[in-house]
Amino acid sequence: MIPEWFTQGPDVELQVWRTLQSQLSATWTVWHHVGMQTSFAPLEIDFLCFSPEHGLLAIEVKGGDVTLENGVWFQDGKALRWSPYQQINRAGFALRDFLCEALACRALPFPFLKTVWFPAVSRPQEEPLEGRGMTFYAEELAHVQQTLECYLPRLQQRVARETVFTLQQALSKTLSYQASWQSRRSLADARLAKLTLEQAHALDAFSHFSRLRVRGCAGSGKTLLALRRAYQLAQAGKQVLLLCFNLLLASHLRQIAGHVPGLRIEAVNDLVLTLLNRKEDGSPDFWRRLAREVVPAAEAFRVEEAPDVVIVDEGQDFSPAVWTAVKALVPDEADFIIFYDPEQNIFQRDLTAMPSFPWPDAVLTRNCRNTRAVCDVLRPHAPASMVLHEDAPMGEQPEVYTAQNRKALRERLKALLGRLLGEQGITPAEIVLMGAHAVQKMGLEEILGSYPDLRYFTYRKFKGLEAPILILLDVNETDPLWDRAACYTAISRAVHKLILLKLEA
Repeated sequence: MIPEWFTQGPDVELQVWRTLQSQLSATWTVWHHVGMQTSFAPLEIDFLCFSPEHGLLAIEVKGGDVTLENGVWFQDGKALRWSPYQQINRAGFALRDFLCEALACRALPFPFLKTVWFPAVSRPQEEPLEGRGMTFYAEELAHVQQTLECYLPRLQQRVARETVFTLQQALSKTLSYQASWQSRRSLADARLAKLTLEQAHALDAFSHFSRLRVRGCAGSGKTLLALRRAYQLAQAGKQVLLLCFNLLLASHLRQIAGHVPGLRIEAVNDLVLTLLNRKEDGSPDFWRRLAREVVPAAEAFRVEEAPDVVIVDEGQDFSPAVWTAVKALVPDEADFIIFYDPEQNIFQRDLTAMPSFPWPDAVLTRNCRNTRAVCDVLRPHAPASMVLHEDAPMGEQPEVYTAQNRKALRERLKALLGRLLGEQGITPAEIVLMGAHAVQKMGLEEILGSYPDLRYFTYRKFKGLEAPILILLDVNETDPLWDRAACYTAISRAVHKLILLKLEA
């Protein structure tokens, strides 16, 4: 892939880029955004694919809402000056002349064909006359190497190595290799998702256990594995109850899962209050008193709802009182799976209250969330058993700033946000501000007012979730609220970039 990163372009081109990268064999070379300056106008080809065994293919990609009305092409309601086929033909002719000059030949010594791709739509019953035989649709994108090899038949003799080298040199000169934040994040996201999928396949080996505890370090994919297992069992016709501690996490999981018949996702405290038709009164012993009342309601739920499977995420956050309720609502014959990390026990729960089973826990020690750069900062706070996946991307280098007081850190925060949101084009949705205290105590009114979409959470509220860019505020090593477990929990939320704003001890 030239360039190695997806540097710019609409989502539909990113889709094609990823497909070409993942499906084509190593004999292919792919250029993205090949630009040419001609005597009449600058021209650009979205993708060029070359194989010494087949030849060269130019691709014009069209996404969005594309229509043809009375001979005029429209894209997202805007009339196009040239049809997609005119665009690729004009650019193709210019490229042919350019390559003939670079290779010092009158005709290219390999086949050179042109196509138009509509990756987001299926092949229609009727096609415009000018596009017949040279248009690819979503069906072809599903088997892209086979499609390209059929469109460019195998040559009787491979293109000479010297010709290939000259071609690559000539085309590569036209490209920029500067990767944007979005492209770097996109590639790292794809690699991290692949690593988490490996964890999922590993956990499938434990699927024959109907009752199991899974102990995993931060970033080992516990939450995604819990959701994956819940989804699999619901798809198999089971009634599945997925419980977690964090309200934000429960909402996030419901959004990911969508509507799946048989799958119910709840924050455990919300479920308990619903069963009792109560509201939390804020008293210190509220949940202890509630434990005595909730068992009959939980037992009634067990009979009425009759879940076939109960899956718990964030098990280390469940208090003994809450475990009393959970155990009462799990039918004796139901599957029962618990995911937890004792090192993230920031509420200092009594973990002996967690149900145990007569066989060892499944253990996940491989971090698949954080980049290498983030993990370097996380490691001093993490358990010794945690290992970083060997294929983890490097990621962005962390930034650490120290000041004597909060006012100075807020000025630094303003400058950082100006750089990230203004100069680098990062969106507020990609950034999470995090601290140890409620927002009312953090002095963030002016900053949050300037960026309405910017979010602040305590590390307690954001447990189980993750942020592409995490800015930790007012980290103070002498504050008990920033002990080892808190730092481990908070830092591990950062996926790609970590920024620490520290108060001098």
